[in-house]
Amino acid sequence: MHGRPRLTALLLLLAACRAGDAEPAGGGEHAADDTGEPGDEEPARVGPEYSHGTCPALSEGTIDAFATGGTSYRVRIELPPDPVGAPVLFAWHWLGGRAQDIIRTMDLDDLADEEGVIVIAPDSDGSAYEWHFLDDPEGNPDLLLFEDLLSCAWQQFDADLDRVHALGMSAGGLQTTYLSMHEADWLASTAPFSGGTLDGFYATPARPLPVLITWGGPDDTYGSLSFEETSLNFAAHLVEDGSFVVECVHDGGHTIPDGATEYAWRFLSDHPYGVDPEPYADGLPEGFPSFCRIP
Repeated sequence: MHGRPRLTALLLLLAACRAGDAEPAGGGEHAADDTGEPGDEEPARVGPEYSHGTCPALSEGTIDAFATGGTSYRVRIELPPDPVGAPVLFAWHWLGGRAQDIIRTMDLDDLADEEGVIVIAPDSDGSAYEWHFLDDPEGNPDLLLFEDLLSCAWQQFDADLDRVHALGMSAGGLQTTYLSMHEADWLASTAPFSGGTLDGFYATPARPLPVLITWGGPDDTYGSLSFEETSLNFAAHLVEDGSFVVECVHDGGHTIPDGATEYAWRFLSDHPYGVDPEPYADGLPEGFPSFCRIP
């Protein structure tokens, strides 16, 4: 992240604003209940509706102007060899970054090829903190962007709605945190890096959500903002609300640790929508970093 004056302003805003009790955007449009009668089958899940009518084609590379709401975003798409029915991973960049930066840093193009996942990485709209995680969820342009991109991936590729995931770093980690709280009806599981919440800004997800929370220990700071504090705060609230959480605390400060993509994707892919029983109930699987734990 760059721009300490921006972070100072962010901290002032965090002190002055509160998230309130607004309902999550997109709350449950797809979650039709059955009647409970014998022979009932759960209806097939349907993706969100695209806000601009007919979806543009999603192809490998960069979409310069993906229309959503009253604006447009630049979006980078990485497709697997066979995208039909594939899972979807949303990746959110940090302050001063671009979509291509998080794709390159976390080797998400290789992940798409090797793991058969559709990777969607937007550029922000250039707002002060890149993403609108300080704004109310009602009418939030980044939440609509997420739902519109998911809608088009579902319409074009029949993307697997039970395997929709998100990760991000720093400002992107805060955005991933925000999505975790406000888009749990669509997300299967998430992995914020150096994200989290401060007191007064947590909102209970619409359903328990598996979340992998990574940060760089007590030295993971930016200006006066402690990502150890925000990460622990987020984890504690999630656990209290019944979500399954894994904490990964490396010693690299405000960085993405080596091997992050591998262990994050393992967690995400092991946690599809509504997974039951919890696959890590008896402990983390072999091969997880030693700095990860179940709180």
